[in-house]
This record gives sequence, C-alpha cells and structure tokens, in this order.
Amino acid sequence: MAFRSLILQTFIALVALVSSSLCLPCMGNTSSPNPIAQQYPNLVSGTLNGTTLIVPIPLDQARGMIPKEYVILENAYRDLLPLFPAGFYPLMVTTAFDHDLKLPAYNVTVEDFSRSGLEFPFLDILGNGYSNFRWAPTMMITSTAQTAITGSRGLGLQIWPSKFDPPCDPYKRTSNGSTHLHSELSDPAAADYRYMTVQTQPSPAFVPYPLTFIRNVTNQPTFANTSLCDNYIRLYNTSNSAAPPRPSPNQTWTGVYGWNYATAFIEPPVPGNCSDLANFVDL
Repeated sequence: MAFRSLILQTFIALVALVSSSLCLPCMGNTSSPNPIAQQYPNLVSGTLNGTTLIVPIPLDQARGMIPKEYVILENAYRDLLPLFPAGFYPLMVTTAFDHDLKLPAYNVTVEDFSRSGLEFPFLDILGNGYSNFRWAPTMMITSTAQTAITGSRGLGLQIWPSKFDPPCDPYKRTSNGSTHLHSELSDPAAADYRYMTVQTQPSPAFVPYPLTFIRNVTNQPTFANTSLCDNYIRLYNTSNSAAPPRPSPNQTWTGVYGWNYATAFIEPPVPGNCSDLANFVDL
C-alpha cells in the first residue's frame, strides 16, 4: 500500500474526551493508564487513543486494491449500514496512539508508539461466506518503537518507520477546534517517500456511522497474509503478503466521517491461525 502523497481531509463525528501525550521522547502523561493489565495477565493489554474514519470508495476501486482471492462481504456491512451508498465499500483509515502496554505474566512492558494506516474490513478469507476479517497489510509506526515494529513485521505487515506530528497524540486540538495528525517516513530522502495527513472537524449533529459499526470493524481479526491473524480486541466497556494496495497519488477525500475515542484493548502475545478466529466476539 502506498501513502505516497496521500492526504485525507476529514470531518469527524465525535471528539473523545481522553487524549494522550506520552511517547518516547515525549515528556508528561495525560493519557489514561491501562485499566485491565491485572485482569488479563497472560495477554498484552493497553489503552488506545485514536481515530477511526470510514471512507466510502467505489467497490471497483476497492476490488482493485484488495487481492482478488479475498471476497468482499458486501451484505455484511450493508446489514450494519443499510443506507451506505450503493456500489461503495467502507475503507478504514486508522490513526492511533498505543499507551501503557503490558504483559504482566512475563513482567513485560512495551514502549508507547503512534501508528497510522489504511485497513480493509469485511473480507472473507476462509471461503465460508460469513466470517469477517480485516486486512491491514502495511502500517506507519513510530521509528523508535522497535518492539512494535518487530512484532508487526512478525505478523507479516510491511512497516514504515515514521515520525508523527504531534508525536504522541492522535487527535490534538488546534486553535480553531480542528484536530490533525501528520505521519511521514523518518528518512525524507527515501526513494519511495510517503506520508499521510488527517484533519478533522467535530460534527456531533450528523453521525452516519454508529459506534456499534465502529466496534464491529475494529474488532474483526486482523491479518496481513492469511497464514497468521491477530485477535486484537478493543474493549468498549472499560473505564476509559499480497501486493500492497495503492491509492492514486495526491488522493484527497473530503466529507469523511468517523470517531475519535479511547478504549482499552487486549491481544494474544503471539498471533494465531486465522481459521481459529472465524467467529470473532464483537465486544
């Protein structure tokens, strides 16, 4: 997937109350701590502050970006969004800050990091006609977060070590009330230089994608190739190697809606077989 000159200008549906600012080399901490580490000592857990945006793109464009062997389950997202435009597919744009990651059973902590990427939900990779998976083949990750980079590459993702502005806050407010996040490769001289910018404005009066839909797409098992899947589950009830898809250069989308929010999350310390996750739990 290429972020080459990819810009997204978005209008957001809700601004979360929790923000974050701790990320090496950041100083200070306004992010909520991990509330569930001791509850799930054998799982990696943490808090995630971020933005999930839904970009309606033509189905034929999505089909050109998603490997042909991955069936798009159009009926699955239309059951959740009956008014979603005909002939379109819900591409996801994700920007996030992962904070206070822990694996208590092994006395392991992981450095905070930011990340961004394009993701493709509602894919049938098992051929059973109903199991929804989310393809996330590539990701931009804070260049100093070696544990996150190594772990993501172990899942088969193509990772681009990157820098973020702001470095540790996926929805920092500007003086005019908007939010922004810019990510770009750490090496500005890279032959395949790429970046992504997300700008948002609050839109509480119009929420086309309910939180139940966001909960569903963010909790679909994630894969980069079909040999391994990450059962990454966001908890909404706590206190707080196919060819990469290539959007058109200088692509800009407007009128895009989504959510800024904070959740806790859990995931297994090692990925699992995708077929074992056919019936994911929508928490």
